[in-house]
Amino acid sequence: MTERELSTLVRDHVSSDEPPFALTPDQAIRRGRRVVRRRRLILGGTVAAVLAVGGLAGGPALTGGDGPDDRSTAVDRPGPDATVGDPAQLPRLLEEQSRAVLGRSVDDLGPATLETTDDALVIRFGTGSDHRFEVTLTHDRRRAEESGEQYCESGLIGGSYLECTREVRDDGSIVITKLWGVRLTSQGTFKAIKNDEIATIDRDRLWFERRVKVVSSETFVTYVKETLRAPSLETARDAMQVPEADLVELGTDPRLVLPD
Repeated sequence: MTERELSTLVRDHVSSDEPPFALTPDQAIRRGRRVVRRRRLILGGTVAAVLAVGGLAGGPALTGGDGPDDRSTAVDRPGPDATVGDPAQLPRLLEEQSRAVLGRSVDDLGPATLETTDDALVIRFGTGSDHRFEVTLTHDRRRAEESGEQYCESGLIGGSYLECTREVRDDGSIVITKLWGVRLTSQGTFKAIKNDEIATIDRDRLWFERRVKVVSSETFVTYVKETLRAPSLETARDAMQVPEADLVELGTDPRLVLPD
């Protein structure tokens, strides 16, 4: 699969459950400039990280659909320049910090797989297993805006989320934590399911995911996920290993910032 095909697959799946979003010409130009700049910054680190983990490996594309289309009031705060190091080292740093935090609860994360697109850097552990972890750094204005005050309320009332909390921090960032049911499709990707559909899903295809979403600016979003196969919600709760606080800690690490 070529880089263009991989990028298209991930982008399409990320947006699969979300309403269309049109860029103005000026926004498109700005985004294109960011893409070129970001490619230059992370290329060296990406190559090093791929060599370290044994190359790109196949795995589920990004889980699409954050939920209710509720716009955020997050401000575009300055990036934490004092704590951000060489952007070329970001893939390595992402793996190190992910292992340090997730490894407190998980005895053996196994090998990591790294994926890059024009707008995202993703690291996964447990690819192909029944218990997986994923961290995504991405610039996506629409997904950043979909984190407003009604985000959790709409998802809970609509039966999309089993649990959901939303916190606005002193620095203006938004931290959303939710638990929902997902199913594994025949294409090997995950698709969100409604709460009232859980009982109808084949047990072999039923998974649950705890996801932390951190919106740090008007465009920058971090996701940290623990996803596992389980026949019921009760079984999934018992099997989840990483405390919610640790997922939040990893998602709010100021060193893990994708250049814009």
